[in-house]
Amino acid sequence: MKSIQWLMSLILTAGLTTVVTDSWAHESDQGAHPDGMIVTRHFSGIWDQVDQEAQGLAIQVVEQFDDSRKSVAYWYTYGDDRKSAWFVGTGDLVDNRIELELFESDDVGFMQDDDPGSNSVESIGSMVIVFDSCDRGSVTFETSSDEVGSGSFRIERLLEIMNTHCTGGISDDMHIDGMFGQQYLALEPARDGIAGEGRAKYEDFPGHMEFEVRVEGLLDGSYHLHVGMRNRGEFMVSQGRGEINYASPTEDGHMPLNFDPRGQRIEVYDDEGAVLSSFDNRMEEDDHDHHGGGYGHQDGGGHDYDCDSDSHHGGMGGGPGGGMGGGMPDCVEDGDYLEIEVDLENTGVLPGAEGEAEWEMNSSRVEFSVEVEDVPEGNYG
Repeated sequence: MKSIQWLMSLILTAGLTTVVTDSWAHESDQGAHPDGMIVTRHFSGIWDQVDQEAQGLAIQVVEQFDDSRKSVAYWYTYGDDRKSAWFVGTGDLVDNRIELELFESDDVGFMQDDDPGSNSVESIGSMVIVFDSCDRGSVTFETSSDEVGSGSFRIERLLEIMNTHCTGGISDDMHIDGMFGQQYLALEPARDGIAGEGRAKYEDFPGHMEFEVRVEGLLDGSYHLHVGMRNRGEFMVSQGRGEINYASPTEDGHMPLNFDPRGQRIEVYDDEGAVLSSFDNRMEEDDHDHHGGGYGHQDGGGHDYDCDSDSHHGGMGGGPGGGMGGGMPDCVEDGDYLEIEVDLENTGVLPGAEGEAEWEMNSSRVEFSVEVEDVPEGNYG
């Protein structure tokens, strides 16, 4: 294991200190998040103890075979002998913090052969890492070790995994093969005397997720959205209509999407209790084969765009093309075929150039292509 001091020496040798510092300052301005940020895989990286010399954490957010999310943290520090020492923690992700059990290894020699019967690793206490943003956090630890004791320190991100961008929302944890998908769920009256109705919509595509709930026919006033029996926000109903919107990454007009509505009961509450509910109906959970799909699952994996797949629950228009918002249908009847062609107009830069965009869809596949002709050879965007 290379220490933070070794890493810093490497950066200094390469002459990149200014670049790293400036990059961090830029990212930290973008990394501030409203309440509700959660720890995602993009928190993996090297974190510096800003108030201590050449010490810090290497944090990894991992997925286990049972799909549960865990974290492993390596703490690089020093012992009373002023020589490098390290501890390892493993634990759970809870909202914006990591709760770790802390371990140390003792009496293991350099390049010692593997010894399955060895009992060199033992638990010495706990560590909790709380993040204020994607770039800053604080650590507290309590141990039974007289040398380590208990205490706290501040951390700041030093390095992150290549080609990652932390947002603090669930879109950070999308699978690399994630594909576009939509799911709809009807919300029905949950008690006598309620005449209204509602619809929940979940949508994702690579790097972005959105969740919204719309209601109509309810009395004007304040309502709360509950997902999985947890209060996820308040919204107003005016003239019988209201809505609440979430997004990850966050954007104007949306609350941060820091929870997964799939597989959860969705309900709208007033002061007396549940007004609308999805009851036992649920949106499909991510199965890694068609992330966010919501169109059923075919033998070969991927999406199912068949209107008869029973993925779009009824109420308020049901599927993407109906009710409360309308829009172009995103499903076709089994055996049918949908095609849209649009000619690309010549801008005058290359006289004689022609082009066409084509969108094709059947009940199991979507394709988009652009074709051009009578243009010089080369690369085009």
